[in-house]
Amino acid sequence: MKKVLVYFIIGFSLLSCKGQNKEFNEYISNFQEFKLPFLIDRRDSINRFYAREVFQSIPLNYIKQFVCKDSINCDYDPSKYSYAYRYKFKINSNFIITFVSKAKEKGKTCYDFDLGETLLIVYSKDGKIIDAKSIAKDNDCWLSSIWVTDDSIKVQQIKISDPSKINDQEIDCEIETKIYQIGDDGYINLIKTEPIKRGVLIFDKNIDDFILKQ
Repeated sequence: MKKVLVYFIIGFSLLSCKGQNKEFNEYISNFQEFKLPFLIDRRDSINRFYAREVFQSIPLNYIKQFVCKDSINCDYDPSKYSYAYRYKFKINSNFIITFVSKAKEKGKTCYDFDLGETLLIVYSKDGKIIDAKSIAKDNDCWLSSIWVTDDSIKVQQIKISDPSKINDQEIDCEIETKIYQIGDDGYINLIKTEPIKRGVLIFDKNIDDFILKQ
């Protein structure tokens, strides 16, 4: 009787794993795959992967399983946030790495109103979340640029210094650069934070957006 019970538990576990793998495969197939290196920047005229794109929304059941399940401070309330598929890439055969878009419309200031975040999520091959981190923000007061190579992820984050100047042709800003690496264990490590720099954004009519003044 004990052997029968053990076989039943093993069989049930295998079926559950197969079911989850199937769902994960369906989930991950919706991401656009890119070969390294690549750039995500809404202002870049050549590699405009991010610019003005309309992303496919992630269904709530997949958000609970593969975006928020093992992440901290991850709210999947559809009245507050929406999530969308973006890009996937591989640095080795052990992990699948994705960029997920997180968006919210409501906010009290320019810094959190109509805010888009880029989530970096690392999965095991069977769909378990190993690590997840919000690495970039974009809206009227935030601009980001993400450069992905086989050994690092470099994020340049620009913050408008004074939101009341948002309609000016030139705007003072702060520039912070962080570099991340995916460890051998799949965890996201912040390996370098450069000192915050001051800069000026100017409006470029050709791309209908702001760029850093050289």
